[in-house]
Amino acid sequence: MLTKDNTTVLCPYNDLEASCILALAEQYGIEAIRGPSVWGVTLYEALQSVDLANCHTHLLAIELTDPDKRAEALLNQHGITLHRLDHHQYTGNDARHTQTAIEQFADLFDIELTRYHQLVAANDKGFIPGLLAAGADYAQMCEIREQEARIRGVEALRDSGFEWFKAHSRAHSASSDEVLYLTCPDRLAPVMSEVAQFPDEQTYTRAQQSGQNLLLRQVVICYQQDALITQLEVLARQGRENMSALVANWPYGGLSAWFGGEAPGYYFGAVSKTEPQACQSEFNALHQKVKHYL
Repeated sequence: MLTKDNTTVLCPYNDLEASCILALAEQYGIEAIRGPSVWGVTLYEALQSVDLANCHTHLLAIELTDPDKRAEALLNQHGITLHRLDHHQYTGNDARHTQTAIEQFADLFDIELTRYHQLVAANDKGFIPGLLAAGADYAQMCEIREQEARIRGVEALRDSGFEWFKAHSRAHSASSDEVLYLTCPDRLAPVMSEVAQFPDEQTYTRAQQSGQNLLLRQVVICYQQDALITQLEVLARQGRENMSALVANWPYGGLSAWFGGEAPGYYFGAVSKTEPQACQSEFNALHQKVKHYL
């Protein structure tokens, strides 16, 4: 059984939920280590800056993958038992869960989440539609999303993304049933998935007042640098089961992928493991497969 006296928490500092988990750990006297601030870092990579000699006998890793079990083996060498807490699906690792990381964390340590933390969980699990379903009005939703950008350090880039989107897309006139295909600069990868789907106040409020689901714009984003694809992202309602099955039986050895999101929507992403130039044929094949599913 994990307790605050026998557990060290290792949590990356890469989004609003992670920030709240670390703050709760401090508030409730749970030893916690602030991990890397980037997405996609593995547990083994995160452990390189951790003094294992000073850790408790149980280590709880928050949303840190261990695909080759190197981290678990390293911890075992130091007499530390690994526990992982996640709710996403990755290539070769299905860690989906009905609760978000902060909800699971609160249950583990018998912590009652505040209304604010509940909104943070709703945002992490269901994005903007999740916030609406949790009762957030438009101003509250915008504030949560702005806090997310501040924690991630992408406020200025987010503003730049909104400007680029306004200048380069016809999305403002697309219906929620259409799929918008975008090709945009790789530098906007940290923000464009949000920017391309962000609803205006009228759309959000109309869904809230009618009690209906908020149907965001469906988007496929192809990020490029020097005419080479570096990443693909899909944000959609269509093709959900096909995309989940694709990640579970991933055929592209040069790319790594993730899948998640609360139904009816989902988000999917794939990035190159090596130099993008070596993965263009796989990116192109994946892009065509995505189009077929949608």
